[in-house]
This record gives sequence, structure tokens and C-alpha cells, in this order.
Amino acid sequence: MSKIAQRATAPARPEIFLSAEDHQTLTRLVGDMPAEGVAGLLQEELERAVICDIRDRPKGAAPLHRWLHYVDNRMFELRRIQIVLPHEADIDEGKVSVLSHVGAGLIGLEEGHAITWTDPSGGERSLTVVMVEDPEGMAQ
Repeated sequence: MSKIAQRATAPARPEIFLSAEDHQTLTRLVGDMPAEGVAGLLQEELERAVICDIRDRPKGAAPLHRWLHYVDNRMFELRRIQIVLPHEADIDEGKVSVLSHVGAGLIGLEEGHAITWTDPSGGERSLTVVMVEDPEGMAQ
């Protein structure tokens, strides 16, 4: 199946919301990377993101460095992670790189919304943000 046919049959992705600061940081991160793999997926997300002032971003939208809880339809368990830049990633501490499949899929997604996303094997999975913690709960 061609990529055009795949996109035509793929479900529409929900809106994602990023602050101008997060959008700029992520755009710089993927700027010189080839538009393939996870970097390509993140570039697509950045192109379609709703960019807003940090005060106007929906409270339940998943920004960089905020702890969130999500469910993956393949594991059916609630996980708590923080989406971070690649050099900050530490899976043992729950810090997931925005250049991972899960990080790129969840960034900017709102609580209660799900996205159909590609996993490392090329299969599809559904990721759902259950809760984005308040900034006060964020580790410093």
C-alpha cells in the first residue's frame, strides 16, 4: 500500500498543543535530522501542532518535562513518565526521550485523547493520555 493510501485510511490524529518554547526547542532538535524514523514522525507532529502561549495551552496537554500518566493499548497498564530531551532520558527514572516512539506520540496530546501511533517494529498502537500532573508535582 502506498504512503498516500495509508494516510487516506489512517484515522485522523487529534490536535496537539505545544507552547512556542517547546515547539522551538523541538524544531531545533529535529531540524537537521533526516525526515525518517522517529525524527520524521516528530517533524510531522511539529508541523500540525497548535502553537500557543504557555498560559493558553490547554491544562491537560502534555508538554516537555511534565509528568503524565498514559495507557498503551498493547500493555493495558497505566504508566507514569516524563517526556524529556534525549540527553535527559533515563528509562529507570521514567524519563522518556521525545525522540522515542512513545515520547513523540504523546507530546502535546491532551488528557483523554488517544493517538494511533507507529511502534518500533512498524506496527500500530494506540496511546492515550490519562492525566497530566500539575506543575507543582513536577520534579525539579
